[in-house]
Amino acid sequence: MEDNNQIKFALYLEDWDFESGDKKVLKKKGLGVTTTEYIKNMKGHIFCPECSAGLFRSPEEKDYDTNGRKAFYAHSRKHQPTCSLRVKKAPGKRYDSEEIAKKAIEDEELVVVKYFMKEKPKPPKIDNPQQYQGEPVEDTDGDLAKVPISRHNGETFSLPSRITTVRGLCRNFNKNLYKYFHLPGRKNAIQLNNLLIDIRNVRETDEVPKFYFAKVSRSWNCGPTPQNIRQTMFEFPRGEYVDFCLKATDEISRDHGVDDDAKGKIVIMFGTVTKSGIGLSIEGVGWGEFAVLPDKYADLLY
Repeated sequence: MEDNNQIKFALYLEDWDFESGDKKVLKKKGLGVTTTEYIKNMKGHIFCPECSAGLFRSPEEKDYDTNGRKAFYAHSRKHQPTCSLRVKKAPGKRYDSEEIAKKAIEDEELVVVKYFMKEKPKPPKIDNPQQYQGEPVEDTDGDLAKVPISRHNGETFSLPSRITTVRGLCRNFNKNLYKYFHLPGRKNAIQLNNLLIDIRNVRETDEVPKFYFAKVSRSWNCGPTPQNIRQTMFEFPRGEYVDFCLKATDEISRDHGVDDDAKGKIVIMFGTVTKSGIGLSIEGVGWGEFAVLPDKYADLLY
């Protein structure tokens, strides 16, 4: 996600203080506010979604500064904790000790992903004979995982892992955007903000699974049944490859809100990029490996 302003939103919480406040409280109760949603009475009560230090909007009341740059958030000078949003993007985050890494997980700053669910989770067993109407399970505990995110070469930490879904990440997307995620097979924990790849910038196949996002141009079922493949095309600049699509069954796609009327929706996917005819595609994705981003978070990507 390339943008001159790395801070996509601020956390607004009027009675919170950096020196005495609990960061967990800020991140749970703080209201995510983009620069276009900011109003003057929020001054002094907006904080960084990563380090929790105070922020200010520049310019405070106008949409553009005198140089024509769009309004942005920046850190105040009063408190200056280490923060990747204050400096140039780093390749990832490492930790000094297993205890510090575990504390980061407890504080909901770090997530160790064991894998994304391949199959739709079964509804819980309940005594009520009526059909279960609740939301599917999006996140469950994995086992302890050996994670190579120590600052010391060759050292690994045994950390609690999660079995999760992309839809679970999208549900509270603004809260997850600046969390660090350690993905299977990776050496670093990296912010979701820096893991997301706009498919419009993809020019070749890639065997390493990554996060991609795209806007739907059209979608259709390639066969007569829900078990047939639904081909979902994305907005993509024509070049060496003429198009880019997602291939998943019609049943799973509809379960995620991707149907014939999906044009304009933003889809986030975790998978590999393969060649498909004269275009590129992501296919063979499991139930938990893609999702539609709620409309209210669209401004954080586009």
